[in-house]
Amino acid sequence: MALGVVVFLAGPLAAASSANSMSSEGSKPAAQIVADSEKAMLGAKNFHVRGYIDQGGEAISLNLSMSPSGGGGSVQLPGVTMQIVVSGHKVYVKADEKSWLKLTGSKSTAELVADRWIEAPASNPDFANFAQLADSKTFMSQLTSGKPTFSKSPQTASWGGHKAIILKDNQGDRLYVADGTSAYMLHLQGGGAGSSGYMTFSDFGTAPMPAVPANAISFPNS
Repeated sequence: MALGVVVFLAGPLAAASSANSMSSEGSKPAAQIVADSEKAMLGAKNFHVRGYIDQGGEAISLNLSMSPSGGGGSVQLPGVTMQIVVSGHKVYVKADEKSWLKLTGSKSTAELVADRWIEAPASNPDFANFAQLADSKTFMSQLTSGKPTFSKSPQTASWGGHKAIILKDNQGDRLYVADGTSAYMLHLQGGGAGSSGYMTFSDFGTAPMPAVPANAISFPNS
């Protein structure tokens, strides 16, 4: 199952995130705002992510609640739609027969597990990418790994009812950071060559976490 679910994390959208600050971010240089934003997102109890990324025609959609201990929601990639839940070092995945056939290449496996919750250890290499998508610390660490250089826009803005600072990188990506006591990342808009899309972050500390599925079955070995 070579899923490539998180391939976008290393692309032009791999900008920066958001963080805790005891004072307004507006007076700080861009580099400090980026550092504050990373710290805040990594320290957040939980948050919600909704996004769409298209790199070279490979589109991925996310609608996930995540925390350091897991979370879940829905993921869509070409030919695949699935629900995921990560809890207690276990990954739960549910998808239809068409999606499982795309993921496994096995018709018998797809028929067996279609529309049922499948359980596997988060350490299982076939499911590790799913676990990373629901783990907020892993997700944000990968998202911010590119370390692009940002400049601060003089333009004032708001996002989701929050006053925001706009940061721009040299690829045309825009990062909206909350200008308040917590410099959370609010929105990331891709504008780089060969990549388009967005990620919107919300529900900091109040993101709804999915229930652990009952009666899940262990993923078959073959």
